[in-house]
Amino acid sequence: MSPTHDDSLTPADIADIRSRGRDPDHVDAQLKTLRTARKSSAILRPATIGDGIARLQDHDRAVLVALHEGACRTGRVSSFVPASGSGTRLFSSLLQLHRDGTTDLEVVKERASSGDEIARDAMVVLENIVSFALWPELEARGCSPRSLEQILRVLFDEGGRKYHELPKGLVPFHLYDDGVRSAFAEHLDEAAQLTTDGHKNCDVHFTIGELHTRQFQNERDREVARIEGALGVRCRVTFSTQSHFTDTIAADLHGTIRRDGSGRIVFHPGGHGALLNNLARLGADVVLIKNIDNTARQEARQEIADVRRQISGLLLHLESQVHNSIRKLREGHDAQGALDLLEQQFGVRSSAPLANEEARRRYAAFQLNRPIRVCGVVSSLDHAGGRPFWTETPGRGLSLQIVEGAEVDLDDARARSLFHQSHHFNPVDMACSLRNANGEPFDLDAFVVPDRAIVARKMLAGVPSLIYEHPGLWNGAMGMWNTAFVEIPDFTFNPVKSIADLWAPGHRPAA
Repeated sequence: MSPTHDDSLTPADIADIRSRGRDPDHVDAQLKTLRTARKSSAILRPATIGDGIARLQDHDRAVLVALHEGACRTGRVSSFVPASGSGTRLFSSLLQLHRDGTTDLEVVKERASSGDEIARDAMVVLENIVSFALWPELEARGCSPRSLEQILRVLFDEGGRKYHELPKGLVPFHLYDDGVRSAFAEHLDEAAQLTTDGHKNCDVHFTIGELHTRQFQNERDREVARIEGALGVRCRVTFSTQSHFTDTIAADLHGTIRRDGSGRIVFHPGGHGALLNNLARLGADVVLIKNIDNTARQEARQEIADVRRQISGLLLHLESQVHNSIRKLREGHDAQGALDLLEQQFGVRSSAPLANEEARRRYAAFQLNRPIRVCGVVSSLDHAGGRPFWTETPGRGLSLQIVEGAEVDLDDARARSLFHQSHHFNPVDMACSLRNANGEPFDLDAFVVPDRAIVARKMLAGVPSLIYEHPGLWNGAMGMWNTAFVEIPDFTFNPVKSIADLWAPGHRPAA
């Protein structure tokens, strides 16, 4: 896209940007991206079983679990949960009824039977409301399960619970005999099972919205007391917020910079790729990552935790191979074993012949010496989001990547066809190795692919606008990592994008 008039950064803009602690060159680069014709990720073919995706069952479960448990005992493993997402989308169907002034349950039923998707989604909740974790609070406030008006008023009105303004992590997810648990509480339980070390310490980090810090701290204090009492562990829960310095620029569809009433540039949150900074600041070693809205009831947790232990064990197995290969290369060993490891485990190979053995060693060491991740993928086409592909990455050549639909020009027939040929989905269930062979933390910024920034189209103050988003956390932000994909069972993926999803099997109370 080309601007219709000159709207470059002025000297006043540059001074203002610097006064806010930002780099004008970065802002200018973001503006250029917004004004440039969209680039499509160079996907070559989807990763498939045997061609970029391994099967978990092809590995020895006992060996993988033992590797994970050994790393846990020595305090190497922690959990990282992005939890800053708003609950507004969860309640979108019920909130729409409230805003429309719909209070007759029979009217909603009729709309649902005629194919209205909003009404259908709402009816899943309304027909089963007494079994949802929301119900105890609604009942305590005098709601009848047959009164749509009462339910909507308590859910959303001033003086009610205003659940749509809560972050997802604090929304009641599951109802048990001993009370209600939020998504935050369920992740804390799972982390206690997966990351507790030999001294009974469990480390878990949540990224949260700044406005909800106190609410998360209160939830932490309640739930930590419950878990520590039940399991005899010490939960070390930490929080971080997305830095304002990662906020980014926006422009209208003509390339004009979005400004406030006084003419200052308006900055906006730069997408989940900005959380790479939060991950890096932890200085962690082996990190298990999972989104806040992907959690199940405790009855399913043991089976899910077992799969996650195996993902972690597979990462540790690969990490050991990589670090041993790097040490051998430093000692002057032949490079062939390291080159084979790169190609067989991560699909990376040189696109040009390497001149001599020294060049082969340098190439192998350079390509191996980077963060590693093992990403669980599920065989599902029912979800929007990232999928595993073979791609051409500048500076690496052929490699395995997670690619979002937003990174692909779906108006191009060939790109669209390739994207939809993928039969696996990235549920964000991964294990990451963040330290090098010397045990030092990697500089994660050094492994970002800047060209994979995302241009998001949104309405800002009623104006169609383009917002620069940092390369996605699972996508370009990790684009130079060594990546391995492993197929995991579908039962491990229990997303909650709508409150009605809490009636799916992984969330529904046992009959």
